Amino acid sequence: MTSPSNSFQASFSGYVKNICPKYFDYCDDGRNLEWAILRKYPEFKKYKRNKLDVNEKQISIFVNSIYQKNNKIIRKNLDLYKKSWAKLGKDYFVLVSQIFGDYKWPLGKYIVYLTIWGMHPRFLEDKTFQIPFRHKNEKYINVIIAHEMLHFIFYDYFYNKFPQYKSNKYNFFVWNISEIFNNIAQDSPQWIKIFKAKSMPYPEHKKIVNKLKKKFYKKSVIIAKDLIKEIIKNKDFLPIFAGLTFGVRYAYINIIKG
Repeated sequence: MTSPSNSFQASFSGYVKNICPKYFDYCDDGRNLEWAILRKYPEFKKYKRNKLDVNEKQISIFVNSIYQKNNKIIRKNLDLYKKSWAKLGKDYFVLVSQIFGDYKWPLGKYIVYLTIWGMHPRFLEDKTFQIPFRHKNEKYINVIIAHEMLHFIFYDYFYNKFPQYKSNKYNFFVWNISEIFNNIAQDSPQWIKIFKAKSMPYPEHKKIVNKLKKKFYKKSVIIAKDLIKEIIKNKDFLPIFAGLTFGVRYAYINIIKG
C-alpha cells in the first residue's frame, strides 16, 4: 500500500473566503453550532437567530484577529504537531494496511490546516482537513489526524465495494457507518498501543460501537469489509433509524460533503 504524505499548513490564504462561509452555513444545527462555534466563542451568540447571521466581512475580521493574537502559538504548535505525527506516521500506515489490505489510498492533497473552530471537518473532494490549533491534550492531535485520514481511505473503499450506496440519499447513512468504523478501529488494542488514547465517539453511536467492539476485538486483525458488513447488518442501532431530526441529518450531510 502506497501511503500519502501529509503537509501541515498554517497559511490561510483563501481560508476565510472559501471555507468559513460554508462552515457557518453547515453549523446551523443546535448541537453542531454549539460544538463548533458558540462553546469556544460565545460572542457569536449575538448573531444567532435560527442560525448564525454573519457575513463574510464579519467572519474575516474575527478570524484574522484570532490568528494574529495566537500567531506564535499557532506556529509553535504547527511544528510540534508535524514532528509528533512524523514519529507515528509509519506505524499508522501499517495499521491501516492491516485493515484495508493492499487497497490504495485515493489521490489527493492531504493537507492539514490548523483551525480556530471547535469541529474539524474534512473535505473528501481534495483530501484536506482541519485540526485544532490548540488542544488541552497535545498527544490527542495525532488521534484526530489518524481519524480524518482514515475517513479518506474508508470512503474510497466503501463506495468501491458497496456502490449501491453512492446515491446522495445515503449520505447520512454512510456518514454514520464511517464514524462507527473509525471508532472501533481506533480503539482496538493495536491502535491504542501506538496512539495511547481512545477516540471520542458521537454519543448516539456508543450503543452499536460497544456491541461490535466485543465481537471484533476477539479477532487478531479487523478486516474492513467484515466490519462494514456488520455495521450495516446492525443498522437498527444507527441514529438515522432512531428518529434524529431532519436538521441534524442535514447538518451532518453537508459537513461531510464540504
